[in-house]
Amino acid sequence: MRKQSMIRKGMSVLCVCALAAGLCSCGTEEKSEEEKILRVVTDGSLHDQAEAAATFTEGTNSEVEVEIQQLPEKKEERENEIQKLRTEIMAGKGPDVYLLDGNQENGEEFLPLLENPYQTMQSGALASLDEFMEKDSYWEDNTYHEAILKEGQYDGRQYIIPMSVMYYVLPRTEDMEEMTGDTLGEWVEQVANSEDVRLKKYFITLMSQGARWIQPAADYESGEVLFDQKKWCEFADKFIRFGKAAQEELALVEEHYFFENGRAADKNEKVDLQIVPDIDGRKMASIMSYAAVGMSSDLKQEAYDYLMLFLNDQTKQYNKEHPDIRLPEFYGYLSHIGNVPVQESAFEVWMGYPDDEVLQETINTFRELDGTYFLTSAERTLFTEASDICSEAIYSDYDWTQALPKAADSAWNTYKMMVSE
Repeated sequence: MRKQSMIRKGMSVLCVCALAAGLCSCGTEEKSEEEKILRVVTDGSLHDQAEAAATFTEGTNSEVEVEIQQLPEKKEERENEIQKLRTEIMAGKGPDVYLLDGNQENGEEFLPLLENPYQTMQSGALASLDEFMEKDSYWEDNTYHEAILKEGQYDGRQYIIPMSVMYYVLPRTEDMEEMTGDTLGEWVEQVANSEDVRLKKYFITLMSQGARWIQPAADYESGEVLFDQKKWCEFADKFIRFGKAAQEELALVEEHYFFENGRAADKNEKVDLQIVPDIDGRKMASIMSYAAVGMSSDLKQEAYDYLMLFLNDQTKQYNKEHPDIRLPEFYGYLSHIGNVPVQESAFEVWMGYPDDEVLQETINTFRELDGTYFLTSAERTLFTEASDICSEAIYSDYDWTQALPKAADSAWNTYKMMVSE
């Protein structure tokens, strides 16, 4: 039976004290030299899938036991546990597998184990996966989006494998005008002049996407900050003026409209999907979950095999060949709150088997992605500041002209600090 992590399960050994004999029996199971313990660190949102992958691994490889270490969700407990793990990693130790949740921009209180995945790749804490990928037939014939995979590379080597992404799309019905511009600024101008109040209801939600207005915002290999303060401020000002002018119209419509994450809300609704671009016209996605192998691991091949279960068809093939031994099965994606898979082959199951036309529209939109980026503290802070400024400016007499440059300057300085470390 698989060992349970002390962090996940608490103390699993019961001390039996034989006081009359003056003895106290309190011990833990000794590991044999041949025993392979694969240690996986994961977030609570991915815990069940990590457990399922562990069950499959142990069910097909009798030499490996998997220990799942779930990071606590309560703030103080999480901070303490992450501090211990970071100290362990800095000392050249750490888990074999990282299976982590990138969280959304609005997760300001969320403390990630790897605070900045870019810096972690540079630090030497993660193992290069290239030698394992070169031997893996999966990478010879797959539908994994190349632009997404590239974000997990540093200095030409693969250290992180993204597992899911997020990008916003406008689900446009036949009676809704098409966005004709290339940039987000052009889209806002078109909507400001449109008579379709539904579009204005969609676009007012841009106030919660301030960290997505310019991406990528930094190049960690060159040490260059790409975040353009002037462009960001000019767009924010334009957006606020649009929001203030549209207030009366918006108040007349009770229905709420929201950009969707990669697909239409209704799996069988025939709509045209347009990816929301940034202010330079790039179509970018944020990485929402990812996996990596620790450099200190003595079980790098086993660790790689474990994380690939979420992408390849090994679980499906095994269950097909062994109908009497039913083990957990994955469908080519790491499921978490609707985030978008990283490979086209997973879309049909992820979408709940939609109509062919709807499926193809969603896949075609996915192919348009120009790139991806990891969420860092810079994005989370900028999200909060942009949301607060825009909301207060649109719905009150607040003077935003001083606050915008201050927020942009703070973001630029944060990016500069991160690329310089």
